[in-house]
Amino acid sequence: MAPTYLPILKSLTSEYEASKHMDVAHAAAIHPLFDVPVISENRQKAKKYQNSPTPKCDYLDEVAESVAKYWKGPLVLADAFNWAPDATVETGEHALAYLHASLKGQGVTVAPVVGYDRWDDQIYQLAMRGLDLSDAPYVCLRLEASAIEDAAEPDVFHDRIHEILEDMQLVPAGCAVLLDLGDLTSKSLMDITGDATRVLELLIEYGFRYIATAGSSMPKSVDLAVKKKDSTAKVIRKEMLLWQALRTEFSGISLVFGDYGVRGPGSNDAIRNPNANAKIRYTCDKAFLVSRGHSVVGGWALQMSAVATEIVNSKEFLPGFSWGDQVIADCSNGLPVKNGHGKWIAYDTSHHLAFVVAEVQEFERVLTLATRATTA
Repeated sequence: MAPTYLPILKSLTSEYEASKHMDVAHAAAIHPLFDVPVISENRQKAKKYQNSPTPKCDYLDEVAESVAKYWKGPLVLADAFNWAPDATVETGEHALAYLHASLKGQGVTVAPVVGYDRWDDQIYQLAMRGLDLSDAPYVCLRLEASAIEDAAEPDVFHDRIHEILEDMQLVPAGCAVLLDLGDLTSKSLMDITGDATRVLELLIEYGFRYIATAGSSMPKSVDLAVKKKDSTAKVIRKEMLLWQALRTEFSGISLVFGDYGVRGPGSNDAIRNPNANAKIRYTCDKAFLVSRGHSVVGGWALQMSAVATEIVNSKEFLPGFSWGDQVIADCSNGLPVKNGHGKWIAYDTSHHLAFVVAEVQEFERVLTLATRATTA
C-alpha cells in the first residue's frame, strides 16, 4: 500500500512532539521521512557527548529512540542527506547503516532511502549495498537536483537508475521513488511542473511501488514570507499545486504527495537567534497563512496571544482540528501555553500533518468522482 502523505521531517524535538500528539488514523496514512540533521554545536557541548568516546553513535541512538517512542504509524523512512556521503561513526561503520540498525534495534520498521545524487561516492555505494534489506518494507530512491538535470538526457538518467537497482539487487515493484524538488521559493510553478513532468515520464516504464513528489514553498525566515511585523500574509504552497496537477495528468500511476512540513530544507529554525520574530505558520487550502509578530527579546507571552488571535479570527482556522489547533485557540484566549521556537514549530506541525492528510484525501475523493462521471 502506498501512503497518503510523505512528509520530510527533521529528526528534532519539535517534530517528535507533534508526532506524539498525532491521531492514530492520521499516522497510519503517513510514511514520514525523518532526515537526521548533523550534530549541532549546542548538542556537541552537552556533557553526555563531550564525555563520550562515541558521540556520533550516541546521537544516532538518541534519534532512533525518539522515533520509536513517538511515531505511531506503521513505518518510517530514514535518511541523513546533510551528512557527507562517506560519513562514518566512531566504530568505522557508515552513519546511515548504523542509523538503520539502531532503528531496527528499537523495533522500528524502517524503509531505507538511497540517494541518486550520492551514488557517485564509493563509500556511500558500499554502505548501501551492504544494508540488510531482509525485513525492509521497501527501499526508497531519492532523486534530487542531479537527477532532474540528468533527466534532460534520458540515457544518462536510465543508466543511473538501472545501476542502483542492479547493484542493490532491487526490483522496481519493491521500491518507491521520491522526487525531492527541495526549496521552491525562487522557482516558478511552470518550471517546477516542467522538471517534474520530465522525470515522471521517464519513471513510468519501471513500475515502481509508488512515486512521491516533494518540495517546500516556505521561505527560510519569516521576514521573507511576511514583510511587515505584527501582520499576516499567505504563502502559496506550490508543492500542493504541483501534485494536484500531476495527479490529474498521471492518473495511471500511484503518485503520493510530499513536502517539508512547516519548515523548508533551508530553514533557520535550528539556529538560536534571540532576535527572531514570533510566528505561526498555519496550513490552509494550498497555502500557509503566516502570522508574524516581532522580536521575542521581550518575551513570548507578551505577544503570542495577539499572533494566535490573527489565526483564530481568520476564516481558515479549524477549531479543535488537532492538538496544535487547540493550543492556538488556548493561546488566543490568554490561557497559559508553553512558548519557544521549538514549541510553536511543534504546534504548527501538528496542524499541518493532520490538515494535509485530509486535504489529499479530499482531492482524491473529488478526482475519483470526476473520473467516474467522465467514464459513465
